[in-house]
Amino acid sequence: MLERTLYIDRVGAFALDRLSCLRNEYANNACTLCQDACAHEAFVFKQGKLRLSPLCTQCGACMGACPTKALSLYGHSLQKALDFVKKEDAPLFACKGEMPCLGALSVDEWCAILLEGKNVTCHLLECATCEHNRGSAVEQRIRVRIDEANDFVGKLHKRERISFASQKPKESTRRAFFERFIAPSKFVPSVPEAPRFELKKVLKTTLSASLRVEPFSFLHTKEIAQNCDNCKECVQFCPSQALSYNHDQTELLFQMGKCIGCGICEDICKKEAITSVKKEVDLIDFAYDRAIVLMHHDLQVCLTCKCAFSYKGGEKVCERCASFEKEHAQMFVLASQSH
Repeated sequence: MLERTLYIDRVGAFALDRLSCLRNEYANNACTLCQDACAHEAFVFKQGKLRLSPLCTQCGACMGACPTKALSLYGHSLQKALDFVKKEDAPLFACKGEMPCLGALSVDEWCAILLEGKNVTCHLLECATCEHNRGSAVEQRIRVRIDEANDFVGKLHKRERISFASQKPKESTRRAFFERFIAPSKFVPSVPEAPRFELKKVLKTTLSASLRVEPFSFLHTKEIAQNCDNCKECVQFCPSQALSYNHDQTELLFQMGKCIGCGICEDICKKEAITSVKKEVDLIDFAYDRAIVLMHHDLQVCLTCKCAFSYKGGEKVCERCASFEKEHAQMFVLASQSH
């Protein structure tokens, strides 16, 4: 745990876990979601690595955008938000009291909150004068996420909705979030929870049968073309283990419930064989991390190098050997034939 602290950037109560950051761990990744969400340019690159600068205001507006939950705020968690909904008759979310900026919540987290079975109200009336909401960018992201959460829960035939307050609520007697939760001088943020864990957990108790829905921003699906050569790089570099092989490595498997849509598998595929697609999905597959077969490989032994390869028909020679023979054909011409 002590070693982990070496890779955590902190400004007060806010922390960036660099070990969980896609931009730091994968050279081919170009994620800028936290930077795009920050109005204060608190995320900077140093020697090619994303770091947190002292400009951070600890507002938490960027947290809901991070696909790996590498960003955390001391005193805030989805579980606390869920507990708040459970104990309140008419839950009201605002960036005061026990909540940071509502931009800290992602679409799937709003879905999990709504599936607690209560209508929720969000107070965004102070966004207009908020220093973190430049150009109304933060407020717009919050509204888009909430609208998507409402749409998703509606597809489950649930009537609960998140609405927006039309007037300012009565002043809360609770002190502001950052007065209630002052981060201790020494603390280590917990290892980030698997993305969408709470949503999948509640779906397991909600769904009684298969339910197919249209694509949502947190549901990702993949397809693989026949030119896949079974190089295995997409599996090796998948940060969430959404891609894997069966026991004899003849089938490439995909688990939608684990995919975070980072696109690393697509960027690293030299054949450009794997792609993201938008299509209806079964929420049972999502909730239970069910695996589907993306590609079945017919493994054969190459007659030249004697290594196993994905056979596509014709002569049983792997692509590498066939390319080498073609490129260096002159090397295989007998000396007597060259005259």
